Amino acid sequence: MIDKILRKRRYVREFDEDYDIPYSLVNSLLKKTWKVTPSKNNFMPYMIHVLGPAQQKYKEKVFENCLSSEGLGDGIEDPLNTRYKDNLPNYGNILSCSYLLIFTLRLEDKPNPFQKAAIDDGHRYEAVDENRLDLLYPSASLEVGMFANSFSSLCLKKDIDVSFVGCFHRDLSKWSDIPFVTRTPILLMPIGKGKVYRDKTAKQSPIERLDLKPNYERIVNFIQ
Repeated sequence: MIDKILRKRRYVREFDEDYDIPYSLVNSLLKKTWKVTPSKNNFMPYMIHVLGPAQQKYKEKVFENCLSSEGLGDGIEDPLNTRYKDNLPNYGNILSCSYLLIFTLRLEDKPNPFQKAAIDDGHRYEAVDENRLDLLYPSASLEVGMFANSFSSLCLKKDIDVSFVGCFHRDLSKWSDIPFVTRTPILLMPIGKGKVYRDKTAKQSPIERLDLKPNYERIVNFIQ
């Protein structure tokens, strides 16, 4: 059952901006995901900022952030007029998505009673330490991945399309024009109703038809 749902996922080049997805539905799906997603020591060291249909100006700023991140070190000052002058990059779907989820690190400033007792007993947790929080980035990224995958399943079951974007600045100083992003970003997740899918446009591009996953045998190694 779950594999059939997950097979529905296709990369969205452009979302349908006229398709309405109620806030109540997105909130319900996020809450269900929160309930089922595990977390080491129950800290859930990440925040999810949800930009709805009315937050287009911030979606545009996030898109610009992604775009500028491609110019680092390769001499490209304006990728939109050079590399992407004919088509938007894949993460251009940020501009048309109904909702954009921005996952960032989160500092726990209200540990639960069990956590507090452990802290009082001498345990040191990066999740509650401002000076060590960035050390959690790898494990927080893993947890975000689990959350995002579960949320994807629930969205796809409701015929809502999802995408994942990892092309953006990790340097927090590059997010200064988006005031609510105060911790290092981990993942961007545009959601909505797909209008243009990559697997459809790829048929028009021979090189894109060769953009395939590595073979199963190269990824899974059984030790017998």
